[in-house]
Amino acid sequence: MPKPSVTDLQQLISGVVLPFYQVSRHTPLRFAPGTWENDAEHSWSLSLLACALAPHIDEALDIGVIAQFATVHDLVEVHAGDTSNFASDDEKATKDERERAGLQKLQAQLTALPWVCKTIEAYESQTSAEAKFVKSVDKILPLLFDYVEDGLFYRENRITLAEWGHKLQTQRQKASAHSGAFQYYLQMWELLTSHPEFFYDPAAQSAK
Repeated sequence: MPKPSVTDLQQLISGVVLPFYQVSRHTPLRFAPGTWENDAEHSWSLSLLACALAPHIDEALDIGVIAQFATVHDLVEVHAGDTSNFASDDEKATKDERERAGLQKLQAQLTALPWVCKTIEAYESQTSAEAKFVKSVDKILPLLFDYVEDGLFYRENRITLAEWGHKLQTQRQKASAHSGAFQYYLQMWELLTSHPEFFYDPAAQSAK
């Protein structure tokens, strides 16, 4: 395999890394009012959490592979954009198609660095325990953020507890990819539902 050139490395930075920092997620950051988490920050957070948790779930899990999957798991969003759990049905309907097209664009961009797209494909195939584990932890992470931020996103976006439970059914199903990690998802679900004050309450607002 030929070595990539400096130009190839520049293409990775200018065409993928820097745009990845510009993909905003729907996760407000309390410590910096008016700012939201981006995809690069999310991927680092996922890698740290998944690698730290994995040995306690299953010692057979390969932490190196987990770190690789977490690093690339959302890279297609450079071209596809992030799709929130609370996006419109029309936006959600195009998610898979947009992400497939995003992968094709990455493949065309990164022919000299094939590891990136091969790793994305290995993750998306969901055939290994490591891929399933990262998929599950990826769904746990937003709930952790929402809990430690006291439901800031839900209240700012007027999301009721009932709406939250309905909108997250697909996410909850995806979180069950790895049974060991899923137990933490269920615990986070119970914690959040035990705090109705984290959610928008129309009745409370009308009473003011």
